[in-house]
Amino acid sequence: MRPIFLALLIITAVTITACSKEDDNQYKAPSVVSLQGSIPLGHSGNTSLSFDEIISDSRCPANALCAWAGIAIAKFTFKEGGHSYPFMLSIMPGYPKQDTLILGYYIEFSDLKPYPGLETDTPEKTVPKAELMITKL
Repeated sequence: MRPIFLALLIITAVTITACSKEDDNQYKAPSVVSLQGSIPLGHSGNTSLSFDEIISDSRCPANALCAWAGIAIAKFTFKEGGHSYPFMLSIMPGYPKQDTLILGYYIEFSDLKPYPGLETDTPEKTVPKAELMITKL
């Protein structure tokens, strides 16, 4: 009796730990939003994130020798249910922060494109785009 109980306990433990809930609110790949554009968040349709403006971009141009890498700072607005929450993020840790938490959404600013000094061959490549990692907690 004891070995059967132990075997059932092990099988139950393995089954419980092997099962995982697929979280569809977790954005697996970076979200990209163009300057003056916005992206929807969630399934309700009343939550969005907009890329409002570039506050500062002092990143070292490509193929240049710089004393430091520089920083890019951008202003964003999180909107939900008629309320707006403006905030600033930078691509490097420090001030302002690189990430924030608003109403259960974790938002991290990971990149700003195009990178200074890189040639762009088409007009759509010259439009600034923010790359963000967004997670619904």
